[in-house]
Order: sequence, then structure tokens, then C-alpha cells
Amino acid sequence: MKTTVSLFLFVTILLLGSGCKTTNLATEKVSHEQAIQALEQHSFKIVIEEIYDKSTSRRRPKQRFASDCYFSMQGNEVSYYISPEDIGSRTKRSPRHECGLTATLSKGEKQKNGDIHYELKTNGEATRVSTMLIILYKDTNRCFVRLSKSFLGSNYNFTGHILPL
Repeated sequence: MKTTVSLFLFVTILLLGSGCKTTNLATEKVSHEQAIQALEQHSFKIVIEEIYDKSTSRRRPKQRFASDCYFSMQGNEVSYYISPEDIGSRTKRSPRHECGLTATLSKGEKQKNGDIHYELKTNGEATRVSTMLIILYKDTNRCFVRLSKSFLGSNYNFTGHILPL
């Protein structure tokens, strides 16, 4: 009798635990699909969580919790905000908040591991031209962004998540 009750409790706990995991996976997949749709429609916002520069590794971000930093794209217009505290003194010489940059976004290329790569290129004056590689991780809205030829004066990497506008 004790064995039957113990077995029943164990199976119940196992089912409840797996149900929570399934719910989380389903939520992440929905977020992933929304992120893909937002990227394809050129209507998204990347909320930046961690910032790295070329002097730091991915294990040690320059700024761990970026404060209200973002990149967004609506149609062909790109805007961004990066606070001087989050990126350092270089930003104090250049604009921290820029709106109205024009850009082109490539179609996503699915990788073998399930991640999807997008390339965003800003156009305009030489000081405002940059290239961003956006890597959308498999089954989630989390992303890694590599910003090169940067209008911020250096190459930076970001992690964050993609939200539809």
C-alpha cells in the first residue's frame, strides 16, 4: 500500500514538473515565432541586456544590466539609445540617441544549429554607416548582436531579446 501511494505521488510530481517545462517551451516557441515575424516585417525592438566591447569577453560584459538601451527598426528607419554609462566615454562625444537612420535588413539564414542570422546595414553619412549581425537563438526571442563598422567608434556586441513593435 505504501509503495503504491509513493509511486502515485512520484508519478504525479513528475507529470506536474514536466507540464511546467512544456508550458515554458511553448511560451518560448511563441516568442520565437513573434521575433521572426517582427524581423521579417522590419518592425522590431531589441532590448539590450548586456554590452561587450572588443576588450571584454562574453564571460565578462563591460556592462551587465544595460539601462533602457535598445535598437529598433520600423520599416527602413532605425533608431537606438545607448546611455554613456553603459558604453563609456566614447559615446559622450557622439550622439547617444539617434533616430531616422535608414537601413536594410537581409532575409534570415537558418543555421545548422537552428539559430537564424540576419544582417542589418545602416546607410547614410560615413560616420553613421554600420553593420549588425543579429543572431536569433533557436526556439527563443533571445539574440546576440555583433555591431561592426560601428558608428559608436568601436566594435561592440550585445545580448538581448527581440520584441515586436
